[in-house]
Amino acid sequence: MRPARIVMSATVLFRIVIILLLLLSARAAMASESTWIIFNNTYKGAISLDIREGFPCLTRPLLQEWGVRANVLDKLQWDARACLTPQSAETFSFQYWYRPEAHLLTLLFPEEAINPQQNGVSTSRWDDGINALFVNYRLNADNQRARYSWESSGTEGQLSLENGVNVGPWRLRYQNTFWRERDGDHGSWTDSASLWRNITALRSRLTFGDGFTTGSLFDSIPYRGISLASNESMYPDSWRPYAPVINGYARTEAEVTIHQNGERVYRIHVPPGPFTLRDFYPPDAQGNLELTIQESDGTERTRQLPYSIMPNLVKHGYFSYELAAGRYKPSRLDDKDRARFWQGTLSRGVLPHVTVFGGLQQSENYQSEVLGLGGNMGMWGAASADVSFASYAQSHERYRGSVWRLRYAKAFFRTETSLNAQLQWYPRGSRYRSLEERLAQSQWQAFGMDDDVTERIVGGQVELTQNFGEDSNLSLSWNWLKSRQSTADRNSISLSINSSWDEVDLSVYAGYERSGGEVPESTLGINISIPFSFAGHSSNVALVSDLASRDKNSHGVNVYGSALDDFSLRYDATVGHTEHGDDSLAASLGYQYNAGEMNLSLNRSSDRRDYHADVSGSVLVHDEGIAFGQTLGSTAALVQVPDTPGVSFYNQFGSTTNAHGDLLVSYMTPWRVNRVTADSFSLPESAHLDVDELETVPTDGAIIRLRFPTNGEVTDSTPAQ
Repeated sequence: MRPARIVMSATVLFRIVIILLLLLSARAAMASESTWIIFNNTYKGAISLDIREGFPCLTRPLLQEWGVRANVLDKLQWDARACLTPQSAETFSFQYWYRPEAHLLTLLFPEEAINPQQNGVSTSRWDDGINALFVNYRLNADNQRARYSWESSGTEGQLSLENGVNVGPWRLRYQNTFWRERDGDHGSWTDSASLWRNITALRSRLTFGDGFTTGSLFDSIPYRGISLASNESMYPDSWRPYAPVINGYARTEAEVTIHQNGERVYRIHVPPGPFTLRDFYPPDAQGNLELTIQESDGTERTRQLPYSIMPNLVKHGYFSYELAAGRYKPSRLDDKDRARFWQGTLSRGVLPHVTVFGGLQQSENYQSEVLGLGGNMGMWGAASADVSFASYAQSHERYRGSVWRLRYAKAFFRTETSLNAQLQWYPRGSRYRSLEERLAQSQWQAFGMDDDVTERIVGGQVELTQNFGEDSNLSLSWNWLKSRQSTADRNSISLSINSSWDEVDLSVYAGYERSGGEVPESTLGINISIPFSFAGHSSNVALVSDLASRDKNSHGVNVYGSALDDFSLRYDATVGHTEHGDDSLAASLGYQYNAGEMNLSLNRSSDRRDYHADVSGSVLVHDEGIAFGQTLGSTAALVQVPDTPGVSFYNQFGSTTNAHGDLLVSYMTPWRVNRVTADSFSLPESAHLDVDELETVPTDGAIIRLRFPTNGEVTDSTPAQ
């Protein structure tokens, strides 16, 4: 494809995005005055609601968001404005009370008509947060002794900065790095720069600048340009294919939390005894869950829960999409061509449990199409099949190819088993390449070489996770590729087993890898950890062994644990011995404090002396001053307990409020209800919190302000229900 056609396609895409933004602006301008909503004794925020003759216009999407069951919605009657009719509301015993002077609407629906959702999407409470500027920083320093004649001893350093500005719904992000080598050479580079915002009406995200395309249909690639893509984490929980059933046991009154991909996505208090969670919908389609049970005595138990669903599946009648255009953006030291490209994908639920999806990707002298069909088979899991075609020019020749793919995913929650499998088949004579593979081949050709990618026959991946009770699990991963060129064959298998027996932890890792005609390599790792008490704190001593078929075996003793009353000081030391080799020492010390974190470490052996130090943290500038804290995640909170220092919160480890009563909570879950809870035992005797827990529903990238009133102070924050 000629560059002019690429630019024309990108221009059309830009115009579509601008039109969508204008429509959204017009829609926002027409919004009416907000009405406060209390639904079944639960605060639902302030929303724009059309109320005529004292009766509110309740639409199906709004009732669906609030948890009204689908079978009930199907039986309701709607008027010409798509609003619930008063007669239908009366038939189903839906009650309401409206106070126009207070702009307050109270709704009462029968409990049997409501799904028991604990943490669903609450669009009426989505909060873009405050206007603010923040900087995440990390300073690394490494001192190394030269091991070879061509190396020099000395110290090198690196300062990484992640800078952000929030103005309303807009997010400006800029990441850059400054460096200095041991020989004195120094410089800087830009990692990424982007401006983006959430388009809540479309449940999408608009991005200008650097980013990654989604990997649902085409391979995810880095780019610099513009994109508008659906964000499935903004969808209501009821749109999820199914809710997992999670069982557990609490010895006392306990707090149960669930994390996915490092972020907390669920939290609930349970009474002593067995409990079952049936109302939790994981926000991400991929990513195992981490269940933590914190007992009233402070002890914690954590276990992994397998979870995965088939990507691209969309609820019947809805769709998800992606539009992206720009240039391919290789990594800093990569010489791949910065080719122009654009792509569009669309997935639509055409029938109950059936999704059709397709996409088009075009670049300079490259074009690819994909078409597929997927289905949710309930207790049998989910499966999809698709075919991708590619046509491209290289070395003045034109090539074509295709690849057929089958995917399957299933999470068996009763047996706590997760299975993901994928199979790709490349027809004989197929010269298929993805866009990134085509760009990589240009580098190979510069040296007169071929990457043998087009010689593939069949490949596959299998990932299996199995839990055995609360304290044992097994993970298996298998990745293989068969090629017409034996030098391009690949086969790798890894197996890990973790188990606990009478407080003794056992971890075993085994791996096998063979690439082309090289000699296969097998590895085996064993770790046995035994707890003991030291100075009133729990520590662990572990016996570690690493065995390798193509390397020397090593054995060691590892001691690790935490200290101080708030467990903010961590230590880890390993003394090792390599067979037919020398001894080594690796030690590290880490400390978390209100304004950040710092770490010290060393590695020593007969020919090695490496020392490392780093310090990290964040600075937040807002309309009321400056706050320092630990590194902020994508979405964070500024917690304020006015003029009350030393107050700790369960949401932020190793930190307390500063002299002004401010505290930065690093991680919040966007689009879901977050509850920030104060540790009432840390309050000074002269202070009293009228509310010790507040809740918020932040949008992605927001900095939320949560103000806890003290001694009768008035606040605008929402108390937890």
